[in-house]
Parts: sequence; C-alpha cells; structure tokens
Amino acid sequence: MSGKHVKDLFSQTTIYGIGLFANKAISFILLPLYTYYFAPAELGVYNLVQSVWLFVILIYLYGQETAFIKFFIDGRNDEEKKTVYSTTLIMLVCSSLVFSLIIYFLSPSIASLIRFENPELGNKLLRILALLLFTDTLFRFPLLLIRAELKAKSYLYLTLLSVLANVSANFILIVGLKMGVEAIFYSYIISVIITFIAGLLATGKYLSLRFSFDTAKKLAAYGNKFIYIGLFVLLIDVSDRFFLKYFFNEEVVGIYSANYRLASVMSLIVAAFRFSWTPYFLNLEKNPENKKIISDIFTYLVFTGMLLFLFFSFFTEPIVKISFGKFSLLDFRYRSGLSIIPIVLLAYFFSGMYSALSVAPFYANKTGELFFVTWLGFAVNMIFNFILIPKFIMMGAALSTLITYLVMLVYLYFRSQKIYKIDFESSKILIITAFAGICYFLYYLSSSYFDNTILMIISFFLITFFILFLNLLHVVKLTAVKTIFTRGL
Repeated sequence: MSGKHVKDLFSQTTIYGIGLFANKAISFILLPLYTYYFAPAELGVYNLVQSVWLFVILIYLYGQETAFIKFFIDGRNDEEKKTVYSTTLIMLVCSSLVFSLIIYFLSPSIASLIRFENPELGNKLLRILALLLFTDTLFRFPLLLIRAELKAKSYLYLTLLSVLANVSANFILIVGLKMGVEAIFYSYIISVIITFIAGLLATGKYLSLRFSFDTAKKLAAYGNKFIYIGLFVLLIDVSDRFFLKYFFNEEVVGIYSANYRLASVMSLIVAAFRFSWTPYFLNLEKNPENKKIISDIFTYLVFTGMLLFLFFSFFTEPIVKISFGKFSLLDFRYRSGLSIIPIVLLAYFFSGMYSALSVAPFYANKTGELFFVTWLGFAVNMIFNFILIPKFIMMGAALSTLITYLVMLVYLYFRSQKIYKIDFESSKILIITAFAGICYFLYYLSSSYFDNTILMIISFFLITFFILFLNLLHVVKLTAVKTIFTRGL
C-alpha cells in the first residue's frame, strides 16, 4: 500500500514537474535573449523590481492559496466547494484592485525608497508591476482548484499554454518591437490573462457569483498565519539581491541573478513536489499508514534531489558556454558568477527537504511551528548576509542562503519528531547523501587535472555509478523509479 502511494505522488510530481520545467525553462530559453539585448545594469533593475513583485504578491494573496486548498478539499459537496471558489475569487478581485491602485500612485515614492540608479525606469516598471500583481493574483486560483482535485494533467496543459504565450510575447516585444526590459513584465501579463480565461473555462463547474461572508471570514482567519510564513521565506530568497546592491551595485545584482536563475533548475523538483505534496498529504491525513508512506516518499525525494544536484553541478557550466552564433546560454559578461551554482543547487535541495517535513505541524495542528522556523531562518539569513556578502560578494550571498535552509531543515526535523514522530529511513538517507558527497568530491578533484571533454566523461561515469551503487545496496529500487516516471507520463 505504501509503495502505491509513493508511486501515485511521484507520478503526479512528474507531471507537475514537466509543467514547471516548461515554465522554468522560460528562464533558460529567454536568458540568451535577455543577456544579449539588455545590459547587466538593466537586468539588475528588472531583478530588483521582480524581488518587489515576489514580496508584494504575498500581501495580495494573504495566505489564501493554502486556505483555499484546505477549505475546498474539506467541502462536503459541490455546492460547498462552489461557495469556497467563488467567494475566494470575488474577495481577491476587490482586495487586489485596492492594492494595485495604491502601488500605482505610490510608485515614485517606492522607487525613491529603493534608490534605483535609473529612477525613471524603476518608476515605470513599478507602475507596470501594479497591473501584473492584479492579474498574477487571480490567475492562480483556477490552477489551485485543479491541483486540489489532483488533476495534474489538466494543470500541465494550462501551464504549457501559459509558457507558449509568455515566450511568444517576449520575442515579439523584444526582438520585433524593440522594447526594453518592461517587455518581460508585459509578456507575463499577457500569458496569465490567457491562462486565467482558460482556467475559468476548465473550472466552470464551480464558478458562480455566490459570495459568503462567513466563508470569507474563515478563509481570511485561516490564511492569516501563512502571510508571515510566506513573507519570511520570500525575504530569505530575495534579500541577498538588496544586500548586493547596498554593498556593491546593480551590475553585480544582474550577474548574480542570471547565474542564480541557472541554478534554479533544482527548484523544479522542489516546486513540483510542493505542488503535489500539499493537497496530497491533506487527503492522506486519515490514512492509518500515512507515517510509512511519508517516510518512503522522503527517501525517494532525497535520492532525486541528490541526483539532480550532481547532474547540474557537473554539466551546467560547460553547457552554458556553448555558443550559437552570437548567442550562448550565458553571455560572457555574466560568467563570473558561475561558481555559485553548486551552492544554490544544494540550498534548493535543503529547501525541498524542509517542505517535506512541514506535514507534521499540519497533522498535529501546530502550524505555529512553521511560523517560528521561518522567523528563525529569516534571522539567520540576515545575519549571514551581513557577514558574508561584504567579504565574499556573490559567493557570500549563495552561502548565506545555503546555511539558512540547512538550519531550518535541522530545526524542523527535531521539532516535527516531537510533535508527530515519523520513523524515517535514516540509514538509507545517510548512504544517499554521503555517496553523493563522495561523487562530488571526486568530480571537484578531477576538474583540476582534466579538460572539459574528459571531465564530462568522468561526470557521466560518476552519476551512473551513483545510481547503480544505490540500487545494488537496495537503498533505492530502479524498477520503482522507472514505474513512477512511466505512470507519470
């Protein structure tokens, strides 16, 4: 029974992963375009405004993503689910409109606060951001409903539609119409509007103009705590950009962000897992075997994360240096930041492990633990940003993020074992991580003695050996992994 649940969850994760990979692939597909047409300072301004976007969207959502999924799943019939869906959409339309008007009219003051080197461009992007935030908030909820119903393939189709619209709009606006960095925001707005309309059509069964003040009150009360959790997590993820700008300049921010984006490939498996995990474990709560199921899932998540860490640590740098005429995946102006990639990959891995452990506070009805651990992570992150960035620049920023997620993972592990004890397969997890560390160490030593061609051959050998060795020791079963991906597709 446990094995079946592992396969079901990871099958859904695989499908979500394809959609998220396509979504994240925008970063890779468009990175050559951005780094060719825009200077590092321009991308630095864009990334600072993007950081504002990621921060403010949490206020727009005020925890309603988690609240909506829980109350929708808990709905006893279609009528209750319809009330939750329609109430959520109407509530967010009203609040998002107010927030966007505030940002639009206060954009000069916000730009002055950030102290852009190009205030005119910063102010322009902030006003576009006001529209983007409104559309970005609403388009998420038809997709959330589809996730709540565990319809991973429907989610995939809508995601692919969004990706196609986004990439097409970027090329039309940047290459065809010669627009500046604002084209990146306009392209996203176009894609989410198209996806939102398609999402409403796909979820029309639950759509109405019904509004319940009682339901709205419950949604707001439940989601309230997740505002602060989300804000702390986001500050951990984006604060390093502002520290880099404060101690150095927007060019450093642009170089760091471009390389961070390359390393964000690890976030694909983490994001795909989170997308499937939250509704999955909420549906799993009453299953008497849930502890065994969660333990098995955790082991395979560690294996997948370590495999991705090795693969992308080994092959990202040689791949991004390949040239296609005038283009390469990463323009030479940005390559000074390539050394941060393994660090960021590992930070994403720890982030994924931390997310998997969040099940305990939910089951024990102690979600306040999540608030404390994110507050702790935020405090650790601020301290290490301040200590490491002035001395180690981009590497200091990456190390600060890595240390932060490691501290959060360790703390939540010990707390979760006290409030909802799960017997994880500690010996298997230790073997996976230790052997991954050995493989990376051998690669690192080899990089000092061999050229790229020989090094890539060694890398393929190490990854193959990593997989076969763990299968030989029965730490993971390759047949199970094959079944998971076959079922997913």
